[in-house]
Amino acid sequence: MVAKIRDAIAGVSHDAPDALINTHWHYDHTDGNQALHAAGFGIFAHQKTRERMSAAQTIPFFHLVMPASPEAALPTITFDRALHAWHNGDSLDLVHFDAAHTDTDIYVHFHKANVLHVGDIWFNNNYPFIDEATGGNIGGMIKGAERALAVADSGTKIIPGHGPLGSKADLQKYRDMLATVRDRVVRLKTSGLTESQAIAKKPTADLDGAWVKNFVTGDVFTGIVYRTV
Repeated sequence: MVAKIRDAIAGVSHDAPDALINTHWHYDHTDGNQALHAAGFGIFAHQKTRERMSAAQTIPFFHLVMPASPEAALPTITFDRALHAWHNGDSLDLVHFDAAHTDTDIYVHFHKANVLHVGDIWFNNNYPFIDEATGGNIGGMIKGAERALAVADSGTKIIPGHGPLGSKADLQKYRDMLATVRDRVVRLKTSGLTESQAIAKKPTADLDGAWVKNFVTGDVFTGIVYRTV
């Protein structure tokens, strides 16, 4: 995607390369780092993103073992809780969520443009994948969505990690779905059901038609919620 990204940038600006922001450590969001760094981009990310990229990581859900990234692909500027910057006549906040999709997630809020990028805490119109191996959990996803909702207003353009551009109303709908599934699975788990028994109860059956758009089926999502609740 690097060539397409560079072409898209060139379509709106002829400024010299400057900043690339990683919303979290996952390879589908960071594999362009090395090439863009070589092109002159500094890479901003949460400190844990650099830490996770610096060592081998395992994603059991995908049966993947990711090797450590080369030094040239690692974020060059990191922060802990938040970073504020000014650029192109706008001010922006980079803020760490508590563990949600992973333990490295951040949002990026452009104040003047009224744009909010929330990374993979939001899969717009889909049940989300949650990386439980690197700190992800359903409670954090719900809290992350609520935190983003508190930042947004009715006119904010909200960019998800996956799926189309959305609005505050869209994100609210997603947050409510997460909470509904969480509450249903908690009831099954606290009643003594095992994970497989809870999945067999099909707690998402009435939601699947609206929210199953990829590999995360209702059964898969129920299992993720059960394990991370």
